[in-house]
Amino acid sequence: MGKRLNDLLIGKIRHNLKTHLNIVCGFSELLLEELEDDVRADRSSAKEALASINQSGESIVQYIDQMFAAHHFSLEDVFAQLNIQASAFKECTDQFVARISEQLAWYKDNGPTLFFDEFQDDFEKIENATISLQNNVESLQSGDITSVETLVQHDVLSEDDVALVGKFSESLEETPDVLETKYPSSILVVDDNPANTEYLRRKLEAAKHKVFIANSGAEAESLLNKESEIDLVLLDILMPDLSGYEILGRNREFLQSKHIPVIVVSSLDEQETVYRCLESGAQDFITKPVNFMILAARINAALERKYLLDREEQHLAKIESEKQKNEELLLNILPRPIAMRMKASEYLIADSVENCSILFGDIVGFTPLSQALGPVKIVEILNKIFTEFDDYCEEVGVEKIKTIGDNYMVACGVPNPDPKHAVKAVAMAIKMLHFVKDLPEIEGHGISMRIGIHSGPAVAGVIGKKKFVYDLWGDAVNTAGRMESHGLAGRIHVSAATAVLVKSRFKLLSRGEMTIKGKGQMETFLVQED
Repeated sequence: MGKRLNDLLIGKIRHNLKTHLNIVCGFSELLLEELEDDVRADRSSAKEALASINQSGESIVQYIDQMFAAHHFSLEDVFAQLNIQASAFKECTDQFVARISEQLAWYKDNGPTLFFDEFQDDFEKIENATISLQNNVESLQSGDITSVETLVQHDVLSEDDVALVGKFSESLEETPDVLETKYPSSILVVDDNPANTEYLRRKLEAAKHKVFIANSGAEAESLLNKESEIDLVLLDILMPDLSGYEILGRNREFLQSKHIPVIVVSSLDEQETVYRCLESGAQDFITKPVNFMILAARINAALERKYLLDREEQHLAKIESEKQKNEELLLNILPRPIAMRMKASEYLIADSVENCSILFGDIVGFTPLSQALGPVKIVEILNKIFTEFDDYCEEVGVEKIKTIGDNYMVACGVPNPDPKHAVKAVAMAIKMLHFVKDLPEIEGHGISMRIGIHSGPAVAGVIGKKKFVYDLWGDAVNTAGRMESHGLAGRIHVSAATAVLVKSRFKLLSRGEMTIKGKGQMETFLVQED
């Protein structure tokens, strides 16, 4: 049997002995908690008895760790050494085992009857675990243990335990002495002892990490604030200026925001110390003297978690960026209130609008001009004009509906009501005309627009599944279209309905009664600019 297999076998025996104590300590602690909540009578004696059981169990655990440590056993005669260590262990722990048995007997005879009856199964678990521990120890010291097979015969180990130890020993033969990390990273080592930091620096650099050294808490905080690339911190607890607890507390929010794991490396190994470190934000805890293979494995696990968290954060940021782009695209296609309704999964959007104003603007003579120019130049001209119009929509407070070739459609009072819808529509038309008038001639052709506006009720909604649009329907839309087609180049042609709404703000010139296709006789007006 090789040294590795020998150490693993002793470790499994130690584990099985401690399993009995896990039951003793664990269930006595649970019973103490139950007793704290029991207000039926004075429980001071009962608490003392359970506390005694718990403390005795913890004392036995310490002796197991001491007397069944691997360094007590050589390869020459491991089974004889087991006999010796078991005898010494029994001599040291008989008093604690006896105390557990005495306290259990007290509970049976003198303890709170109702409490004992309610939790009798838990008391029996403690009693059975204590008996099993005694049987295992007596078997180890009896002299009957001479082979692995006899360990199984005396129930110190099971056949599964032996198979597991053998399999694990084989797997460890393939483990390298230095674990070269899969995640080369920047590690901050914080320890006031230069010898400790030098040892860790050399081992970590051999594992392909970049190492920063801090020999005080203040130096550690300075490096954390200065070096944005630090991926993990190895932190000592006891330092003269700032303790590890203080560093964890003062920098907890920063460390968590950057997903920087902290592994505490300390000679203190009391339960309260470990608990306090983990509660303060440390991810792991390892005791000195450091077993670097174990430390390297824990560093790799912590870095893998950080790597996954960083990737998740980047992925979520990318998703958020794409969502923002999609929202901006949606807002470029739809009015904001309509876009918000669609985002809220309102797929059928149709609204009846009582009062709105609709504007159509058409570039006069665009068809012959487009025949004289190439497609690239045509698109360039339209893009320049309509982009400027889009800015005017934002400025005036009207809603661009769509473009149809060289025709630009605007509405005001949709999707949100606006009492100034007609005034704003005319103001928009004036800006459009001024811009077009100032454009230079193209191929000898001057650019002008014909604009028509009508006010009235309409139906507004979103149509389509893929290339959806927000659009308007109804007689008001048709009439606005007729105002544009029957209008004059370079003028704003409005219906009587619109004229009534804007006459206090703009000068109007009546065109008298005129025949409007599809509408019959209508009085219409031209807006007179100052």
